[in-house]
Amino acid sequence: MSAKSTELQIRAVTGAGIVALIVGAIAGGPWTYGVLLLVVGLLGIRELFAAWRLMPPFPRSSVMGLGFQLLLVLAFGSLWSISWTSSGYDVWIPLGWFALMWSNDTGAYLFGRSFGRHLLAPSVSPGKTWEGWAGGALTALLVGGLLQYHLGAAGHGHWLVLATLVSVFGPLGDLLESLLKRKAGLKDSGHILPGHGGILDRFDSHIIAAPIALFYLIFA
Repeated sequence: MSAKSTELQIRAVTGAGIVALIVGAIAGGPWTYGVLLLVVGLLGIRELFAAWRLMPPFPRSSVMGLGFQLLLVLAFGSLWSISWTSSGYDVWIPLGWFALMWSNDTGAYLFGRSFGRHLLAPSVSPGKTWEGWAGGALTALLVGGLLQYHLGAAGHGHWLVLATLVSVFGPLGDLLESLLKRKAGLKDSGHILPGHGGILDRFDSHIIAAPIALFYLIFA
């Protein structure tokens, strides 16, 4: 078995474990989901500190570091907050949100690998392409349409809007984390997830998208 095949198998097994853990925590109720977000958030902040220490004096600053920390807290807090309606905790909202995010990431990877020609941000993340972004957006909108059709008003009932927010702001969070790693000279934010890197590598797409989704849902 080649090293590449072994790496893909490790990545697949870890990915399945991540999905099972998140879905199980969400289905377990607000407390299990909240504890998961708390643990993941703290691990993410720990990775942020480790990367921050490796950055050169410029552009590193205490104000910028505090800003990144607050952004992470806001992101994971938003993932918790969007799960609630006036009727209480709604399991379909976080399940639908992660389905949108995972479909966007998967579509971007598959389309980018198959059709990627035009680089999206070569100085920040050379592997990302406009074709991959378009494929991710298309896949997220497709899943959003399916959620809207099957769930309708379940949760907040704004699945297509959330899919649009995910497809636009998810990649921006990804690029922001890639910029941080590039400045710190890191390939991955950590090694806690075999084949996937660190916590920030798996949750970077939520950093900007989740707070914006919460803002939208509050005023929708």
